[in-house]
Amino acid sequence: MLATQGGRFGGWGFYLLKGKPVYVWNLLDLKRVRWEGTDTLSPGKHTLEFEFKYDGMGMGTLAFNSTSGLGRSGEGVIKVDGKVVSREKMERTIPLVLQWDESFDVGADTGTPVDDKDYQVPFKFTGKLNKLTLRIDRPKLTPEDLKKLETVGRNNKMSE
Repeated sequence: MLATQGGRFGGWGFYLLKGKPVYVWNLLDLKRVRWEGTDTLSPGKHTLEFEFKYDGMGMGTLAFNSTSGLGRSGEGVIKVDGKVVSREKMERTIPLVLQWDESFDVGADTGTPVDDKDYQVPFKFTGKLNKLTLRIDRPKLTPEDLKKLETVGRNNKMSE
């Protein structure tokens, strides 16, 4: 396990399985979206990345009493040494929070597996992890998004 948050009932995991990079998104145990590299990593140092581009407007829509920006789709890619090795579209995300009773782990999974078919806990990374960077680029509402949300709010009789 490189890093994981959540587990069997929702969350994600980024790990090596039989030498191949794998990223699993567990959508509340209803569906699992899987990205997997096709080639086994050669021995030595590698840079592994998972990047996800979210299509929704994000949490900012809550300020307008709207959940229209949450739980939307996106596209994820796994990169090895800068080269894309897996690309998948994800139809839905978890709208607000991941499992509160699971942990965020680096180097091992100490909770429940995001996919029981792949591994059992504790699932420890046996290589050397030099650096882990998490970058969260939260969606920002554009002026067009704000105008749209304000218009919807004005036309909503329940908001008066």
